[in-house]
Amino acid sequence: MKREKITIQDIADSLGLSRNTVSKALNGQYVPPRTRDLVLGAAIELGYKSYRKIASAAADKEHRRIVLITSKMLMTMTFFIHVVRGIESALSEDENVELLQFTASKTSFFNRLVEYLNEHKVDGIICMGLFQADYVPKLIELGYPIVFFDFPIYVSASGNYDIVLPESFSSVKNFCLSLIGEQDVKSFGFVGDYTHCTSFYERFLAMREAIFLSGLEYNPERSVIEKDSFPYGNARELAKLFAQMPALPDCFVAANDTLAIAVIEALALLHKKVPRDVLVVGFDNLPEAKSHDPQITTFNVDKTGIGKKLLSVLLERINRPRQKTQIIYLQSKLIVRHTT
Repeated sequence: MKREKITIQDIADSLGLSRNTVSKALNGQYVPPRTRDLVLGAAIELGYKSYRKIASAAADKEHRRIVLITSKMLMTMTFFIHVVRGIESALSEDENVELLQFTASKTSFFNRLVEYLNEHKVDGIICMGLFQADYVPKLIELGYPIVFFDFPIYVSASGNYDIVLPESFSSVKNFCLSLIGEQDVKSFGFVGDYTHCTSFYERFLAMREAIFLSGLEYNPERSVIEKDSFPYGNARELAKLFAQMPALPDCFVAANDTLAIAVIEALALLHKKVPRDVLVVGFDNLPEAKSHDPQITTFNVDKTGIGKKLLSVLLERINRPRQKTQIIYLQSKLIVRHTT
């Protein structure tokens, strides 16, 4: 059966827009950026004329303005500095993309952000380290194309966004299994608020999965999983909680390298040596993990590669706003050092 020809009215009906608005968007006349993206996406998806090729070529030449949303605290952290360098490296190869930056604060954050997005006529958003379950759905509802680096675990929302994550679950699970099988590790403890973000949660689940698959029992009394408000970076406070444990685990899995360093310092206050008394595993492969004494076993994440991926995923999302949300994992690599 011959397929019926797609018309401008068909596109308008699919989006709930007027025929005149759709015609303007398709003919290069001004319409709001989000409306234009919706129309172009529908034209491509519905097969309007040869618009897939035309729209793709036009999008390649069009100037894009994107905003990086982060916090002041994140921008002082080594990990995120390298991710931003990756974004900037990719931008240097594309003169049609302009990067803006918005620093989120706890006070009046969302209202200021909406004003900023409207004022600067932003085409898309890269969001790093924003895990507040009340803000993220509101941000998605604004309709801008968004790519999140990591994501809050308590949010489930449909919308115009994608998520990029470092792979955590398989890599941490497999290493814990190897510690159980090859070094006779019998007990594990997790350090970090596993509800902080999806990556932390997956690392926590990976440790527990390895325990389950090995027929061992998980004892929550050997973990420190306090909320983020707990001063994890304070070795003395961490040591107090370790001292209250019925027994230390054979291995601590820390949510990241920064926490792994705090764990080692806290153990030292209790006159425990790593790895003689307790093994410690981190994540992210920060420079501090290699320079620390002892050097920390961790998982390398291609930080500049993440930055480049965030940009490419966002540009694809801008060009095709109607595509389904993707969750994209970038491979992590085990780096065995002196703490295991």
